[in-house]
Amino acid sequence: MPASAILQTYLDDMGRIVMNEWFEDYAARVQLPLIILTSSATLTVTTREDLEDGFDNFVEMIRSHGVTRMIRTVQAATYQGNDHVVGVYETKLMAGEKLALPVFHSKMWIGCYGGVWKAIKIHNTTKEARWPMLLTRLAPEHWLSEEF
Repeated sequence: MPASAILQTYLDDMGRIVMNEWFEDYAARVQLPLIILTSSATLTVTTREDLEDGFDNFVEMIRSHGVTRMIRTVQAATYQGNDHVVGVYETKLMAGEKLALPVFHSKMWIGCYGGVWKAIKIHNTTKEARWPMLLTRLAPEHWLSEEF
């Protein structure tokens, strides 16, 4: 299966999981410690409790903006070995047919552990400097290199 298809399937699944507020399914798709890079900080989520706190706060934030759909589209992806994929994607958080928040871009590294693809590291164009990330500091940059 192409790397882009693996990453797109992962992103679609995680979007559905977040929108339905299914923390157990979310936690099962994240490999701790999770590294998050932004233009302002390097964050490390080390415990399940911290992951749940971030998940709950993120869900509350998108609900407060009226987000009804999360559309994430892979722009490029490649394998790094047999069981790791890295790729760049765009995120649109929609409230009906309108953008609820500015579009932002991310690079994600996922690995296959026991047959399950899990997030290992995320680098995005936000300027957040803390966990949980609440997308209050979105950068307008269309950055994130597609070089792997």
